[in-house]
This record gives sequence, C-alpha cells and structure tokens, in this order.
Amino acid sequence: MTAVSPNLIDREETWDPQVFCGRILPILRLADARAIAIQGVDVVEGQRWGEGPETDGPVYRLSNIGELEMRLESGHCSSPMFASIRRVGPGDVVVSKIAPVRAAIVTPNVFRHPVDANCFLVRGLDLAMGFWFALCINQPAFGKYLVRKSGAAIVPRVRADVLGSVRLPRPPAGIEVISHRAYACIEKRIDSQVELFRFLASVREEVASRMPESAFDDGDDETDATTWCHFFQTADIDDSLVPGHVAVSGYQRRLQQDAGWRSIRQLTKTNGWGGNRITDAAGGIRTLQLSDVGDDLTILKSQVRWDVSASRRVYAEPLHLNEVLLSALVSRSRVAFVGNKPAKPIHPTDHWHRLRFHETPGAWAAVLSDPEIHDQLGRLAIGTVQQFAPPWTIRKLVMPDIPRETRIKWDAFLRRWQQRRLELEGEWVGLVADAYSLLRETHRDCGPWTEPPSALRGEEHVL
Repeated sequence: MTAVSPNLIDREETWDPQVFCGRILPILRLADARAIAIQGVDVVEGQRWGEGPETDGPVYRLSNIGELEMRLESGHCSSPMFASIRRVGPGDVVVSKIAPVRAAIVTPNVFRHPVDANCFLVRGLDLAMGFWFALCINQPAFGKYLVRKSGAAIVPRVRADVLGSVRLPRPPAGIEVISHRAYACIEKRIDSQVELFRFLASVREEVASRMPESAFDDGDDETDATTWCHFFQTADIDDSLVPGHVAVSGYQRRLQQDAGWRSIRQLTKTNGWGGNRITDAAGGIRTLQLSDVGDDLTILKSQVRWDVSASRRVYAEPLHLNEVLLSALVSRSRVAFVGNKPAKPIHPTDHWHRLRFHETPGAWAAVLSDPEIHDQLGRLAIGTVQQFAPPWTIRKLVMPDIPRETRIKWDAFLRRWQQRRLELEGEWVGLVADAYSLLRETHRDCGPWTEPPSALRGEEHVL
C-alpha cells in the first residue's frame, strides 16, 4: 500500500491512483521540485490546420520530434513564409501532445517554421534548464504522469495547463556543461542533415534536367478519364497486360529513346543473395527492417530478433559493402546504401530488394531515391491495401544516363557524409549516455523511475 499525503493530492489536483502509484511518485514528493510555470515560462499550443496562413508552408509535426533533438525533413530546409508566435525559436523545447510524450530542443540552426496542433512550444527556459526539462520529459514515467493528470480521453493527450505546472526535480551541478555539449552536438547533426538534403535536391535537379518533353505526354496516361479507351504500341506490351503497366512501358520507352535513359539491368550485376532465407535461428541475429532506415540513405541501426521463424523472413546472406537496398513496399519508399561495412552482420528482411551496381553505387542510390524513380515503381506495383514492387518491376526500371564524372563526385560525397554521420552518431550516443547517467545518479534515492533513452538500448546502438 502506498501512502499519499493530503497536501500532495491537493497540489496535484487529481485523485487518479495511477498518478500516485507510478514511478513518478518519489519525484512528486521532492520538497525542492519546482513547477516550470513559476519560472516565467510560456506554453504555446501549435497551429491547427487551416486556422492561419502559416499552415500553407512547412510545419513541424509529431514525427519531427525526437528524443532531445528535432528530426528535420527536406521540406523544412527553407526560410519561413510567415511570422507567427507558433514558430520555433532558439532555446524553445517542442513537446508532443500525444503519447508517447517526447521533447526536443530547438537549436539556432533549426529552420523557424511553426508547429502543428499536436505539439507544444515551451518557451522561456535558459539553455541548461531547457535541456534538463527535455531530459526529464523524455522519461516514460514523466510522460505517463502528464497524460494521466490531463484526464482520460479516447486519444490520450497532454493539456497545456498540466505541462505548464509540471514539477521538475532539482537539476544537478553538472547540467550546464553537458547541456552546452548537447547543443553543440545537435547543431552539428542538423547541419549534416541539411547538407544531405541539399545534395539530394541537386540530384533531383539533375534528374529533372534529363527528362525529355515527350515524357510529359499524357496520351498514354491510364488515369485520363476523358476517353473510354487507350491504344498502345505492340512494343510496350510485355508479360503484364494490365493497362497501367503497359502505359508505364511506353513511358519508359520514350525516356530511353528520347533522353538516353538506361535499363537498370545494364547497370547492375546478377544478385546471388536473393534466394536463401533464414527460416530458423539458434540465437539472435541483427535484422534490417524498413523502419530502420530514414530519408538519409544510411544504415545507423538494426534490430536483434531472436525468433526469426515466428516473425518476418530475412535473407541468409548479411549485408555487403557497396550494396544498395530498395524497399519492396512502395507506400514506404526507402533506399539504403552500405557505404561502410557494419561491424556486426546484419540480415535484411525480404521487404528489401538487394542491388549490386557495377560502379558508383552511392550515386545510383541517390538517383533511386528520386521521386521520378519511385513514380515508376508506384505505377508498376501490385496489391490493393498495400502496394508492393515484385522483383520483375525492379528489373523494368530505367535510370537517367548520368555522366561518370558526376557519378564519381556523388558517390564520394555520400561515402564521406555517411562516415561523418557515423562519427556524429557515436558522439551523440556517448553524450546521451552521460546525460542519462547524470539523471539517474542525481536522484537515485527516488528509486528506479528512470529508463535508458532509445539511443542507449541494445537494438539501436551505432553499428
């Protein structure tokens, strides 16, 4: 039985037993815990869609809130279109409304776009206190406490008044030093991400410049509803008689004839890794799933799966250096390039297509991430609920004829970028470990209320 004082119940303004019986209770009992509201802090709710002109431009959403750092997308790499109180600024902390609760720090190099209605902006904390606030809020115990205190709902959410009145434990003496280290590391990681996005934008411009005018001819577009029939050339009819697939064949033929695009079969080697699968594993193996790769073409983590036979199938052959992976699930377009050999064997699941290019695989990986290539796959995909790209659709892809000198530069850039990213990832993991150790040791007498961040869990260590 847990004894709770009347003063604590009165201060928390709730009778919810899960608030007082959870791991957060020892922190709530701390006499020196202070509410952030008394420190002159503002909690700003995000912009609802359609309520203002700022929703017309890029916005930060739940998916952009990581643990301690913002996760930018290519669409964010532009100047803000409108002035708004809901735009992020240096020193702000972005907090998600919906569980699991996450908090990310805004550094000066984050583009100042607004946050949407599923986010809060906590504004007014100094650098050290902002980092301490984000570190505490990212703890699952704090997140559950905020959600429970905000009241029951179909979709558990955090209320602004609850977030503003949250009481934080006393920050330790070393928080100033580690917060400055964290800000510097996050800035370097964001600069690196923006550099890659701009590189990929230049690749897209190059691909777009090699699109012939005939490629935009809608005469064979199967989505055209103004006519009740279409006529195709005999040369465009292949194994599939689906009208959409035949139309894509005509589109690809025009790309090859009018702009010199090349079949991917001319650029790749025969892949001998695709036949064998692991159906049973005596011990745990590291597997690469679609969710383990983002928009940066880089493999930074994998998951250890112990019972392979009971889960999805994986390739028996682990990843090889210079290999390019292309997602078979068209609705989740992903491309990965193995520019650095993993320290431990990683087995991709069979939701990946594995490609070996004759030369400059990094450059071709960047080209494969282009929306034009994804459009080809999307029109060739099969399935209703989920769209999949079978192996034969990969073999039908056509690629722009990029000059070898350009491809060598692209390949070298991506290799250097991935190596730098791995170094920054190692620095970040070490910094997060120090911050978590400081959090855990400072209030060890409050019991086991802390959990290690995702960056420190075994399945997500840097490879």
